[in-house]
Amino acid sequence: MRSASVAPRETVGEMAKHPFKLIAGLFSLALIAGVIWLIYAPAHWLTPFTGTVTVDEHPAQADLYIGHPTNSEAEAIAFVHVPGVGDYFLDFDQEKYREASSKEFVRFKRGVWTFAPMNEGRFVPPLPFRGINEFHLPPTNGHTVTVQF
Repeated sequence: MRSASVAPRETVGEMAKHPFKLIAGLFSLALIAGVIWLIYAPAHWLTPFTGTVTVDEHPAQADLYIGHPTNSEAEAIAFVHVPGVGDYFLDFDQEKYREASSKEFVRFKRGVWTFAPMNEGRFVPPLPFRGINEFHLPPTNGHTVTVQF
């Protein structure tokens, strides 16, 4: 009788290592691509800055972010998050604003990432300016918001 050659068996641990390496490699590649995308896509990335926000003439806690124009890739647009009131994009070039949907952006500790370029959407004029470097937004959810830089 002939003996059939038997291929060496891999242990369960060895078999599990190959898919893990593949998954780890794909994850690393996706992570690197994501970091490069964040760095080289200024039309979507905003960084924190300081300013004053009032709601109904009372100081309010708010998060302010701004996109910095770089090689004409991004407009000078700010993002304002006022908890419990709303989210807004402020366009300095046109002196207009628009409300932002929570589906348009992701907030991180060090900035905001928008899924579409910040300057897309229907921007409308704010209420008449009362001060320099100020956006006075009409009532939203029953609240008037003022943002001063």
